[in-house]
Amino acid sequence: MNKHFAFQPEQSVTNIQSLDMTKEEKMAQVIVDASVLQYHKKRLMNEIDRALTSGNKDKFHHLSTQYNQLLEQFAHVH
Repeated sequence: MNKHFAFQPEQSVTNIQSLDMTKEEKMAQVIVDASVLQYHKKRLMNEIDRALTSGNKDKFHHLSTQYNQLLEQFAHVH
């Protein structure tokens, strides 16, 4: 895994409604968050597929946990 681009929970806005932002700024943040979400979902799904193909259960479980955390972190987007 390329750690430089690894998902970090602090990279997203967890509660966009509570921020002191204009409507346009909130919409822009949602668009950015949606892009980040899609990128990391695709990356994690590819890595999960490789772990399944190679039979690496530990890596599969680790990546699945990361995937679920990603979905939880970006729940405001999807």
